[in-house]
Amino acid sequence: MISRDDIISEVAKEFDDLLTDAPKTLSEEVLKAIKEESINDTKRVLDALTTQELQSAGAYNRFLENTLAQARMRMHMR
Repeated sequence: MISRDDIISEVAKEFDDLLTDAPKTLSEEVLKAIKEESINDTKRVLDALTTQELQSAGAYNRFLENTLAQARMRMHMR
């Protein structure tokens, strides 16, 4: 069973991997702010999901992909 904390931890790990490809023009402060925004968005979405929705592997993968896509968008908008 995937827990909320496991999902948040996985999003943070994936986000750290994503940061390695971040534009070099972004400061550490900006990258940290983008990561925080992404983690906070993740928490809000998870609060709205049911236990059954949290257990769906397909939904989880789509959620993770969407979260990372939004983070990439934030990086390129700054």
